[in-house]
Amino acid sequence: MQVSAHRAFSLLKDLAFVRVSGSDAEKAAANRLLQEARAAGVKAEIEEFSVPCGKVSHAKLVVTSPYTKEYECTGYERAKSTPAGGLDGEFFYAENLLPLHLEKAGGKIVMINGRLRRGDYEKLQKAGVAAILTFSGSTIDRLSDTDCDIRKIRETLSEPFGDAVALNIRAADAAEIVRRGATQMHIELESESYDGISQNVCAVIEGTEKPDEIVSFGAHYDSVHFSTGVYDNMSGSVILMELLRYFAVHKPNRTLKFNWYGSEEQGLLGSKAWVKAHADELEKHRLMINIDVAAATLGQNAAPVLGTENAVGYVDALMKEAGIPCSVKMDIYSSDCVPFADNGVPCVNLCRFGAPGASYIHDRRDNLKSAYIDERSLDITLQQALFLAKRVVGAASFPIERKISDEIKTKVDEYLFRKK
Repeated sequence: MQVSAHRAFSLLKDLAFVRVSGSDAEKAAANRLLQEARAAGVKAEIEEFSVPCGKVSHAKLVVTSPYTKEYECTGYERAKSTPAGGLDGEFFYAENLLPLHLEKAGGKIVMINGRLRRGDYEKLQKAGVAAILTFSGSTIDRLSDTDCDIRKIRETLSEPFGDAVALNIRAADAAEIVRRGATQMHIELESESYDGISQNVCAVIEGTEKPDEIVSFGAHYDSVHFSTGVYDNMSGSVILMELLRYFAVHKPNRTLKFNWYGSEEQGLLGSKAWVKAHADELEKHRLMINIDVAAATLGQNAAPVLGTENAVGYVDALMKEAGIPCSVKMDIYSSDCVPFADNGVPCVNLCRFGAPGASYIHDRRDNLKSAYIDERSLDITLQQALFLAKRVVGAASFPIERKISDEIKTKVDEYLFRKK
């Protein structure tokens, strides 16, 4: 049995549909991955976990002065609903939330630049705003080719800083609202919060010589709204399946855990749930290899390492030996590696980032019709992963120290919003 980019890409095509956290489609994808792993003769199961979900049944935004016009909008999932009949208030564009902006924001419907990040949310809540507006896309988007993003107020915002009314609009509409000097708005939002179910697909191949030394492989299989997520990250998921097929035949010296994580796009919820559920075995894990984004036709290879400089040197040397150009450096990476590094397990991320203007992520363009990924490019990361896996799994003595540098520990703490 050898790995096959063609077989991997065929599986990717079968799973090229929207797979949002907690949805039936996410569950369907999990069951297909489970079937593939079992068909390879590997013990596999689904582990369910709870995820915070939200449903918006109604969202409306109308500028009421000095002109009247309704704009398309989406409500943030898990946002606070407006009172019955909606909310009328003064509109204020707070740009990048400088202190002078915040002095004027209290009690108003406030629009900000960019995404609703945790620091901005905290500032807005402390300022006592009536509602929050964000915008997405670009001012030159065509309605027929784009969507008004559906976003969510994650628990990392609401738990420490409380609930808020929040809506999202298109960038072109945001520009028009500001350009026409809007001063008053009417908004309506009916939002429901509930706990849903997501799934991790988990497979294990026992080691023949050193079963108590574990190498963990991970990739997330969920997507965001409107996106089929073929690049982010079904590409990594099908590469992982090829590695499982290889080691199902070529029995490894060490125990291998293969995990396809659900709900990564909602804050690494799948990998967080997995490390919590398997806390008693983590001390046996020597390395986590994570694959998140691959197959971009025009792109570049990268390997962020969460470990030590020695680990960086080892991975860099292997990539050179394999003859695959790759930028290897010690750095955090916003993916399912983080919960492992947080528990002392070194991580290597293998990624093929799309070149500027030649890749699409987190929107409807991340699909096969966009024709920016291909199986030959997927094979680049597949071969990287196989080369690295064979070397570390078969090493006489494990070549990467089970240690996380102070630099990475600090970055992980910052990423997880821990205050020192």
